[in-house]
Amino acid sequence: MSLSHNADGPHLNLAGRLDAQNSAELRAVLAQHAADTPGDLSLDLSGVPFMDSSALAALVGALKDRRREGRALRLSAASPSVRELLSLTMLDRAFALPPDGAAR
Repeated sequence: MSLSHNADGPHLNLAGRLDAQNSAELRAVLAQHAADTPGDLSLDLSGVPFMDSSALAALVGALKDRRREGRALRLSAASPSVRELLSLTMLDRAFALPPDGAAR
C-alpha cells in the first residue's frame, strides 16, 4: 500500500488480494491515514484482483468513519471481480464508484 498526492488530494494505492488474512492490516492502514490525512481519500483498487467480505467490511467501516467526520472515501479502478462484489452488495453507489474505465 502506498500513498501519493495529486490535485484531488491523497490517493492510496492498494495491491494484492484483500481478504481475511490481511483485513486487520487494511483496517489499521485506513485508520492511520484517516488520522494523518485531512480531507477526502481516494483508494486506487487497480492492483486488487480479489476482495472478500472481511476486506469489504474494512472499507465500509472506513467509509462510515470518514462520513462522520464530513469527509469522503472514494474508490477507483476496481477490477471486474471487485466491481461485481461492490455491485452485488450495492456498495458501488455508497462509494460512488465511477463507471468502468472512468477516471476519478
